[in-house]
Amino acid sequence: MSYQRLQDEAEISGSSSFNVLPSAKGPRSPASLHHSRNPSFIPLAQFTPRSWHLRWSAATTQAAISLAAGTVMCLFGYEQGVFGGIIVGQQFIKYFHDPSPSLTGFVTSIYDLGCFAGAVLTVFVGERLGRKRMLIISTIIMGSGIVMQTAAQNMQHLLWGRFIAGLGNGGNTATAPVWHVETSHQSAKGQAVVKEMIVNVLGLVLSNVITLAFSGITTEAQWRFPLGIQLIYVVIILTMVPMLPESPRWLLARNRDDEAKVVLEILTEDDIEDQFKEIRESVRQEQAAQISWAKIFKGGQATRRMLLGMLLQICQQLTGINVLCYYLPLVLHRSVGLSELTSRILATANAVWFMFATAACLFFIERLGRRPLLMTMAAVQSVAFLGIAISTEIGHDNGAHIPGIVATVFIAMYFLAFGLGWGATPWLYPAEVNSLSMRTKGAALATASDWIFNYLVVQTTPIGIHYLHWGLYLVFAVLNASFVPLVYFLIVETAGKSLEQIDRWFAANPGWLVHKVSDTISMHSDESRVPLKHHYSDDGESMVKDFERMERRYDGSLETVRHRNSSGNLYKMQGDEEEGGPLRDVR
Repeated sequence: MSYQRLQDEAEISGSSSFNVLPSAKGPRSPASLHHSRNPSFIPLAQFTPRSWHLRWSAATTQAAISLAAGTVMCLFGYEQGVFGGIIVGQQFIKYFHDPSPSLTGFVTSIYDLGCFAGAVLTVFVGERLGRKRMLIISTIIMGSGIVMQTAAQNMQHLLWGRFIAGLGNGGNTATAPVWHVETSHQSAKGQAVVKEMIVNVLGLVLSNVITLAFSGITTEAQWRFPLGIQLIYVVIILTMVPMLPESPRWLLARNRDDEAKVVLEILTEDDIEDQFKEIRESVRQEQAAQISWAKIFKGGQATRRMLLGMLLQICQQLTGINVLCYYLPLVLHRSVGLSELTSRILATANAVWFMFATAACLFFIERLGRRPLLMTMAAVQSVAFLGIAISTEIGHDNGAHIPGIVATVFIAMYFLAFGLGWGATPWLYPAEVNSLSMRTKGAALATASDWIFNYLVVQTTPIGIHYLHWGLYLVFAVLNASFVPLVYFLIVETAGKSLEQIDRWFAANPGWLVHKVSDTISMHSDESRVPLKHHYSDDGESMVKDFERMERRYDGSLETVRHRNSSGNLYKMQGDEEEGGPLRDVR
């Protein structure tokens, strides 16, 4: 169903009650659904043939989407931190008969196995269900797992509850960033996911505060209440998501153009005609490509883009973040040698510090770009883990308190670096780097990779602390150092580009190594240069216009034009037997 502007445009008059749209029988103009831009008139609700949502101002709608997606990530962060505070509690240890390090690791990490399964399930059903329905179903599943954990009578019940909660969370974390990015303006898409990461860490802070507050209780409520309170998040998500709009890109991909038009009008106060046409054209091109599983894995740009998203999520886990997020009270208690209460207090303080560091990322992620932040912070994280390894070894040998203080400072240093560079970017990157036709598959595969490596780290950490001591932290120091050259040679910069501009960048730069590839494709004259990064304008159309100008300039030319860009890379416009041959990298 394509969009056609009809002559008989009409606004729906406002009232104090719900405003119902005309029936979908026969042709219907999206313009007839267009609400008045007068701020004094905003209908309370809007109904479309297949969906409904509240009709707020653009700013209010964007804020509500951020809140809903943020609640998903806050619940994710709470689950990351709550078990670390529970497993050191005497009531938990007593109730479950002093579990061994391997069992402690398994009951904690089986949640990540569930998340992995949920992310894989999203690969197969996420695109069919859509972003909103996938979030609703996943949240219901996660709520069921939370109830089972809270009411657990034995370790088997707790294990099943952890797995089922993880199954729902895997679907949520594979879907929420994609939904948030696809409903955000290009100039704010990086900040959108950073905001999710801030509330993700807020969940970690809340879990530490609640487990600390209940640590003095001498009943089962010491561990049951911190688990059960997660149902508040479930209620918020299930209340908000049904009232919010679906992704306009997903609607266009399902040939629901009229609804996509309405959603775009809701999401921005600006003229959406050009934006609608650009997104629709991108969607149609992607649909024509018909990206299948076979095409994703057979090599080429689809495989490259999918692997880049997976790579960053794997690296995020191997930075060692969940050694500290899941087990920081245990690390401070067993490795550093602090008391249980002191360990809980410092874990809470570090979680607050981590949240502020993640919030500071808002000021840098779009200005400095993904690559500089990732490389710099990986180096700092490596130094931090090296400091933790040395100080815990010294403290372990002589029982001195100074090395414990030093280790705590290095842990805070790690949280600062991770919050600035590695907290948000790996979650944002798969939604950016994958094309529309494979975005759900690519994001779900990246999230699945994150969870399976999360499981490996969380499962082995208690065993590593018990047997390797300081050597465990040295391993992560080496891994973080290795990520600096990896990002430099392979990771593509996406800051300041719309999703459609990123598609064009990959088409023009098929090579895997990017360290010598400029973000500017220059033709033989300076006036034809096409900048591909640092577009912070609201309309985001300058790149598209430059490409169209370039294509018109060379359309019909059958001669080979050789030129070098600012990095000395050789390109040519190669004409075949047809007019307007494609731009190819012939290095």
